[in-house]
Amino acid sequence: MTTVTTDLLGRELTAAETELLAAHDTLLALLRTGDLAPCAAAGVRAALAPLAVVVTDLGLRFDHLLDDGV
Repeated sequence: MTTVTTDLLGRELTAAETELLAAHDTLLALLRTGDLAPCAAAGVRAALAPLAVVVTDLGLRFDHLLDDGV
């Protein structure tokens, strides 16, 4: 995955925004492995959902978790 340095409006990301996006990507990558126990997958989904809202609200990325099969 390429490193994102700007938001959807072209503004430079702050350090906090970069960390939020990294956390989002890490959780999404965990789910995509497909080898998590059901309880772990459910917990990761539960953690990812509100973080995905933050990432979208801040304009860091526009995607829908359902489109990714999450």
